[in-house]
Amino acid sequence: MIRDASDRDIGCIADALVRVQCLHADAYPSIYRRFTRAEAVSHLSASLAKPDITIRVACDSTEIVGHYILATESTPESIFKHPQRFGHLHQIEVDPKYRRRGVGKCLLDDATLISAKLGLPRVVLDVWAFNAAARGLFDSAGFSAFGSKLVLDIKSNQDSG
Repeated sequence: MIRDASDRDIGCIADALVRVQCLHADAYPSIYRRFTRAEAVSHLSASLAKPDITIRVACDSTEIVGHYILATESTPESIFKHPQRFGHLHQIEVDPKYRRRGVGKCLLDDATLISAKLGLPRVVLDVWAFNAAARGLFDSAGFSAFGSKLVLDIKSNQDSG
């Protein structure tokens, strides 16, 4: 079952936020900071109150087994692009004990349905090159690559000396 998250779910989702953030901080420590469970709880509490944020949880009979955070976002018209309104899937996570059981696919399907109900023409997400499992899930759900970010780290004079 997938349902809207509530205040009583915040602790469980906060644990997942910390777990996912640790993966990002381990992979890119110069970019991503670690945060505490208390910081995650504060962030989630504020997010639940925002009308442009949707947080949904997947549950089995007794516990939360996954969640997603979807934001309605827009970009203005520019000389290069038309104005855009879209769903941005900021996070999707399935408890490691429940992975490879279809929970992630169900969450993605739900995010797509919610986006359609909100009148959003597309859902976008970011996925790291190192996260092969997530990339496979997104591919299987019909997501396709749209551009890439390439990075060149610049060594400072202090690094060379």
